[in-house]
Amino acid sequence: MPSTDVEVDLREQLATCTRILVFKNILDFSGHLSARIPGTDHILIQPRDASRAALVPEEILVVNLDGEVIDGSGPPPAETVIHTGVYGARPDVNFVCHGHPTLSTTFSMVDRPLVAVRHFAYRAPKGLPVHPDPTHIRSREQGQAVAKTLGTGGACLLRSHGTVVVAPNIQELLMDCLDLEENARTLLYATQLGEVLPLDDEEVRLIGESYGRAGHRPNKLWEHFVHVGRAAGIL
Repeated sequence: MPSTDVEVDLREQLATCTRILVFKNILDFSGHLSARIPGTDHILIQPRDASRAALVPEEILVVNLDGEVIDGSGPPPAETVIHTGVYGARPDVNFVCHGHPTLSTTFSMVDRPLVAVRHFAYRAPKGLPVHPDPTHIRSREQGQAVAKTLGTGGACLLRSHGTVVVAPNIQELLMDCLDLEENARTLLYATQLGEVLPLDDEEVRLIGESYGRAGHRPNKLWEHFVHVGRAAGIL
């Protein structure tokens, strides 16, 4: 059972965000979210075999940074080391999502960077790093290698596999997962119309300033999709 109110809230957030990301085709029968439990070396992560579309807070496991289950039933995801590798390398990260969104992942298979064409993608104007290992990430060393590819950024692509997105809070995690896929969708559309004109350095600077003056977007987006999810019967 959850030991603190903070853990109860984190479980609710993970279950809600997981269901929304299934609804938005970022997750499907696979993929997983996790959260760092503050003040501990433990994380929350869904069981390997539980449906992402029906995940409830009580199903979520507590595991340590070695991937060992501390509390809960069932094995953790086979690629839990993606999460533990990131948490071990990035004390600023509190949430991690590994998904398999089709459009973003496509850019790990071509010699074309996923550049910023939508203004909300301004934080990665030149594209995302691509982790070269296309296999399942199952060993500690592979998880640490993914964290190295991610570096200090907010997301990376896994070649022919999927994405890793990290954030300090659940609202930003949901926003960045959706924004990443929507920027990929727009870029694919734009390539069909003519020469792509990605955001330039000055535009990136100006957009960054405008976003800096209005930090409400993650919460606004979160509230929107929570209500959309309730209306659709997924929450």
